[in-house]
Amino acid sequence: MSGTNSRLYPNKNKDFDKHIVIDYPRATLNKNEVDIPTDIPGSFTVPYPNNTSENNFFYTDKGTTENYSHSKIYINKLIHYNIDGVTTNNDNIVGELIIEHKTFTNTEKLYTCYLLETKPLLLTDENDIDKMLKMKEKQADNLDIDFNTVIPNQEGCIAYESKGNKVCVFITPIQINTASKETINDKLAKITDLFKISPDDSSTYKVIPGNNISKRDAEEIYIDCNPTGVSEDEVNTYNVPINSKMASQSQESDYMKTTVNFGLFILTALVSYVLVPMFYKNTVIDTTNLVFKLASDAPKRFKRIRSADILIALAFVITISSIAGAGNGMYSYTIAMFISIFYLVSFALIQLKKTQTDFLTTKYKNNKVSNDYDDEYGKVIDPFDLDDIWVTIMDIIKFVFKSKHIAFLAAIMTVIATILGILVATGGIEGSTFGTAMYSSVGPLFVIINSIMVFKHNQDLANA
Repeated sequence: MSGTNSRLYPNKNKDFDKHIVIDYPRATLNKNEVDIPTDIPGSFTVPYPNNTSENNFFYTDKGTTENYSHSKIYINKLIHYNIDGVTTNNDNIVGELIIEHKTFTNTEKLYTCYLLETKPLLLTDENDIDKMLKMKEKQADNLDIDFNTVIPNQEGCIAYESKGNKVCVFITPIQINTASKETINDKLAKITDLFKISPDDSSTYKVIPGNNISKRDAEEIYIDCNPTGVSEDEVNTYNVPINSKMASQSQESDYMKTTVNFGLFILTALVSYVLVPMFYKNTVIDTTNLVFKLASDAPKRFKRIRSADILIALAFVITISSIAGAGNGMYSYTIAMFISIFYLVSFALIQLKKTQTDFLTTKYKNNKVSNDYDDEYGKVIDPFDLDDIWVTIMDIIKFVFKSKHIAFLAAIMTVIATILGILVATGGIEGSTFGTAMYSSVGPLFVIINSIMVFKHNQDLANA
């Protein structure tokens, strides 16, 4: 059984004398050796033999290196739920890949534990772990896996001893898809008899920093120097690979990330520039002008536009805060950052457009309603009119949840459900995908339907 509940702190007990080098090249797993639970939750297990003369895991402590060779794979639900700031606050880490290693010099085993993380969104891309969990469902008799391409660069590793064996828990998760998450949640157990989730003496674990963890490269030459007159932290920076493929790959990866992020920024700017002002004019300016058509209603128009601006800002603040605090690490922060940029760019564009008379003018039949922020009403707008904000909220609720809008949404969802049901029945998609697709489509469809209804509503007001 998993043992004590002591927390493991990845920022404490750092040991710069320990180094880890991993190497999991391509290997073949046999389908008939896979054991996956059916009735009672347990562990996914499959032999993972090393049929070469090369070792796969190198654990160095104070200059002494122990070599290990992989022998078996286990997959469970999350076992190390006690890693502070990593698994204690991230519900998206759902499982754990455990690789058992042995050594030819003694009976001690070493277990490496890799956290498995998914995303709230539907993910269908497959890596070797996703393929491994579906081996029993495939026709192929074996599967080639290469964990070197799956395991990401690690920010750290928590190392401790349990039941006479070493346990190394890596804190940077591996990403898996939605189908794998369903398999883990439905069939696998959150306990193991291999080791405890922390050492019996909670002070005995050590944290190996990310700079001391690497993947082996045949072309790497390591220079291990111990200069005098520098701190232990600085000594760690001297253990560097020369002529390393990993360094080149890391640079290429960083360049690709920068390029993608810049491309997304440009795309966000273009979408904001073209679509946002048009959408804002139709949903806020035109709707307000058509509801308050009379010249005497000018103060009401300015108040309603200001209330809409405040509510839009609050909606974005709540959305950004919720995403940033969702516990998905850099994934959440990146999305929150792009939404923030999108809002700021959109806000600036709209304020610029408001200086143009045509943008604030709505034409209907042979008449038109126009606003001017330089006139006597535009200069004295109440910056925060709670009464009008409340009325605006109630008007939005009444409009959004009209029975015909709900009926329209229900009809579309019924069509989608029918199509997905046919795909499930014919084997086109898995059953777990059905619920995810239905859940993911409700919100966007509701927004699209109400946007269309706003345009129709404005047409009706213009023709009235």
